[in-house]
Amino acid sequence: MSNLVIGWARKINASLPVFDTQRADSPQPLRPSRYSCFTIKPRGDEEVVHFRFEADPYLYDSGQMFAIAYRPNRNEPDCMENMIFNSRAWQKIGNALDAVLLLYPDFPTGTTSFHDTVTCITLATTGGKLTATVTEDLDSIISYLPIPSSLSHIPTVPITELQHIHLVDIDVDRVKWRGSAYAFKKTGEHLEGTLRELAILDRLANSPNIINLVAIVVNHDNTIRGFLTPFMCSGNLGNIFEKARQITGLCEDDDATAFEWPLKLTWARQIAQGVVDLHAIAAYNGDLKPQNVLIDPSGRALLIDFLPMGISDSFAAPEVLEMYNIHGNPLETVLSATADVYSLGLVLWAVVEERWEGMRTLVWRGGKTPEWYRDIVKRCLALAPEDRSSATEVLSLLGKEGA
Repeated sequence: MSNLVIGWARKINASLPVFDTQRADSPQPLRPSRYSCFTIKPRGDEEVVHFRFEADPYLYDSGQMFAIAYRPNRNEPDCMENMIFNSRAWQKIGNALDAVLLLYPDFPTGTTSFHDTVTCITLATTGGKLTATVTEDLDSIISYLPIPSSLSHIPTVPITELQHIHLVDIDVDRVKWRGSAYAFKKTGEHLEGTLRELAILDRLANSPNIINLVAIVVNHDNTIRGFLTPFMCSGNLGNIFEKARQITGLCEDDDATAFEWPLKLTWARQIAQGVVDLHAIAAYNGDLKPQNVLIDPSGRALLIDFLPMGISDSFAAPEVLEMYNIHGNPLETVLSATADVYSLGLVLWAVVEERWEGMRTLVWRGGKTPEWYRDIVKRCLALAPEDRSSATEVLSLLGKEGA
């Protein structure tokens, strides 16, 4: 890797803070000695706050698991569930828990019977009165899959050996294992999807621009709870561009840039190489965007997330938006190489323009990006999928024109 990239990598890691979804000014979970491990997830037309009672917040599966469910109530506009639903993330947690404590002052003791597995408390207001229904949350009880023979060569880590540090994303935690930090991508409801992602990471173990698979995280019965990858303190490209421009005093719309052209061109090539490697095994990203590109300590760009739970509209191909958002086709049926190339074009634009959000009508900063580079982006963004360049062609053009 060039000295230029290594030098800029040092600048990035020295000047930018560690990135994750927990802000420094975010309030901590309420009553941490008794309530911990909070997560918020959508489920159909409702939202669910999961938490553990009297758990060790650093250990997985400790304590008693609860879920508080609530949905918008159009008949009672001033009700508690609407207030929770419209709150900010950390306020949702506190407000949902306060609503339960209002109904059950001695929670979770008292006369109400709670389940040993996962108890769901569904809040609803009728006639101005807040009520709750207590059920066993069968949707949250997951029958995890065993490791298939095709993946049996991958090292395993018992989940009991992981120390939870904090939430990074909805399905990713920062953890500590044997004294080092890792990203723990957790198995959720899409069990087969986790197997597919593991297979992709395993087959691309030697790709320099795909995140490395460290180990599979397992239960005591050797079923899959997720997997470990290296934790990147620099964060993703979206984080880096946003924070770097703030640090250098640049507004989002300023024509000046925080990073030099050679470094950004290197990142563009590395991202394209990652897509080429992915397509070489007939696999697709499906949600390529700056937030799914990490920068490692040496300054190298790495692709992550090959199990998209949805799509990012501002970076998705138009045919994907139509098939998935309008017609409701299953996501795995709309993924393709040409759709990835469209998203790649938007990411290439975002890289040189230092953007972290997509645009349908691209805006270029002050005419500084070379015309040949803009032409490559244009080839990727052809409306007809058959008119788009392949990822291999894009990589070739980036190498040829940028030489």
